[in-house]
Amino acid sequence: MKLQILLALVLNFLPLGQKLTPMDWITLTQKPFENLKSKEIGLTPLLNASTSNKDQWNTRKTELKTQWMSKIGVFPKKPDTLLTKIQSTELLTTHKRILLSFQSDENDRVQAYLLIPHDVNKNSKVPAVVVFHQTTKDTIKEPVGLGPNQSLAIANHLVERGYIVLAPECFIMKGKGPQAQATELAKNSPELTGMGKMTFDSSRCIDFLETHENVDPARIGCIGFSLGAKEVLYAMAFEPRYKVGVFNEGGIGIRMSNWTDPWYLTSKMKPSIPEMEHHQVLSLIAPRPILIMGGNSADGDSSWPFIKAVLPVYGLFGAEEKIGLINHQGKHTFPDAARAKAYQWIDHWLNHKATKEEAGPK
Repeated sequence: MKLQILLALVLNFLPLGQKLTPMDWITLTQKPFENLKSKEIGLTPLLNASTSNKDQWNTRKTELKTQWMSKIGVFPKKPDTLLTKIQSTELLTTHKRILLSFQSDENDRVQAYLLIPHDVNKNSKVPAVVVFHQTTKDTIKEPVGLGPNQSLAIANHLVERGYIVLAPECFIMKGKGPQAQATELAKNSPELTGMGKMTFDSSRCIDFLETHENVDPARIGCIGFSLGAKEVLYAMAFEPRYKVGVFNEGGIGIRMSNWTDPWYLTSKMKPSIPEMEHHQVLSLIAPRPILIMGGNSADGDSSWPFIKAVLPVYGLFGAEEKIGLINHQGKHTFPDAARAKAYQWIDHWLNHKATKEEAGPK
């Protein structure tokens, strides 16, 4: 019983004897970890005497971005047009579900589901969210509720809240899977890693959404679980048009997950660790809001050193409340209460009043 009470408190983020407003993000996502004892993992400081203000930080940020771009590779040239193709359109109870594809680079297309709420009229401008799926053969079917796991029908939950939602397929899940896709990419684009390809595709998702007459281009966010979380981190870091992100169980540290696999950063990244680590990539997002979530599997208490390392950068912008960590205790899952908080995070920072408090199965 004591464990159940503790878990309920963690999931609802309410310290004993204290009631909080849902938007007290510092208390919800930072204070639980302030006294956490974590081992030293060799994260190089982001700020020093020569980076004590925003202008100096922006110079350092450019340097970091260049260093990381050298690791993820050279982006291909964007085609002049998206060449969007509609494959099917379904009218469901609350929204329209469109299966489509658009041109990514000259050699590849991205297949995706686009969900549009029925109450969006031609004069409306509403926020949009890109939902990156986990490693699953269901790929884009899962976020739109066509897979067996309804708790991960995240695109459905968000369209119910009033968002236009895009659920794109990650290239590594095409064909014969990650290893085959990594081999093909290395052959066709030897200058680009799998993580670089995913990051480029995430930028093309924004290009696509900006063509939709009802999408407010100033209010586009992203969310992902596992593989999808990895995409969120790099999408947010290298595509500034993403205004808010939620990263659940991706393994925020390079040494916390399989980031050096052939379809991510590759083994060539290993000699650069820990001199280069993901607190640097996180810092490229500042001051835009990013929420790290985990259940003590890929992420959790062990993720706190990364948030702690980046907090001083957010402090330069007076934006400390825009980065945080939630340990939902759910292992490698995305529990109901955690999803509810994730959606509230997106609502808050995209200035959106949810049309329905939908967070999936209870």
